[in-house]
Amino acid sequence: MAGKDKKKLSKKEQRELEKQNRIAKGVEASKINQDKQKAKLNANKSAEPISAQDKTVKIPQLTPRAKTADIPLRTADGKNKEAKIKNIDFNEFTLKITALSPLHLGSGQADVNVDAEIIHDEIGLPYFPAKRLKGLIYESALEVTEMNIPQWTGDNLRGELNRLFHHGQQGESQLIIPNLYLDNYESLKADWNYLQQAYPELFTPTDVLEQYTSLRYQTKIDRETGTAADTSLHNMRVVDEGQVFTGKIELLNGSKRQFELLALALKNLTFAGMKRTRGFGRIDCAMEQKGNDIRTPLIREVFKGGKN
Repeated sequence: MAGKDKKKLSKKEQRELEKQNRIAKGVEASKINQDKQKAKLNANKSAEPISAQDKTVKIPQLTPRAKTADIPLRTADGKNKEAKIKNIDFNEFTLKITALSPLHLGSGQADVNVDAEIIHDEIGLPYFPAKRLKGLIYESALEVTEMNIPQWTGDNLRGELNRLFHHGQQGESQLIIPNLYLDNYESLKADWNYLQQAYPELFTPTDVLEQYTSLRYQTKIDRETGTAADTSLHNMRVVDEGQVFTGKIELLNGSKRQFELLALALKNLTFAGMKRTRGFGRIDCAMEQKGNDIRTPLIREVFKGGKN
């Protein structure tokens, strides 16, 4: 019917449409800027020397970039190649946390659009805060001390753990845990910062955040009516499944046994953030050196000679 009204979009669909329009405009503006710079360079090619400022053409990259040298060797099943125990350096390793399901790392902030926001930097890129990560590793390690570990008693493990984290016991080793950021963080930050500076009306920190996160809506059901209870609809932002946070963990004056304890704790650490009982916050924590997996051989070393 000619006079029939078009279907109205929901607020969520409208926001998604607006976001896609802003991205399209930004990419188009970037291409126009690139073409102008190329034309300027060609026009001045046979003329006077070009200044350093004219030579610098910044083209934003909206997707993570991986260098060939950064790609680790993998086995036939797609897993990282395992390092040999004799080649492991017990001073530092790269920790990679992969979100296996939507992950909510709450910031404690909210606004008119989002009831529960996640923590992110000034550009809008989400990250895994160091203090929260250290607490999760310690709690996971405490659970490990209650397990039946061959050749290790719970008391020995707890003593090693408390010395490592300086909980009531002092030790020579020092564990340094930084914030974990998205893969290629520095490159992503530079690219998004360029877009925000060049096109502030198109790209805001919220626009950046929405590229790596989603909003999840929940409501409470009224048991008497079987419908949604009034004023019960709320939402929270979550990091999308598949995002990877990376950082370098340092262990000053570390030992093989402390590395083994960390490997057990990180293997045991499978959830983080809020709403864990609802399927949110499932994670995997990988330990790597030079792109090789060191968590698996360390755990195998612990259980060597054991029945499990």
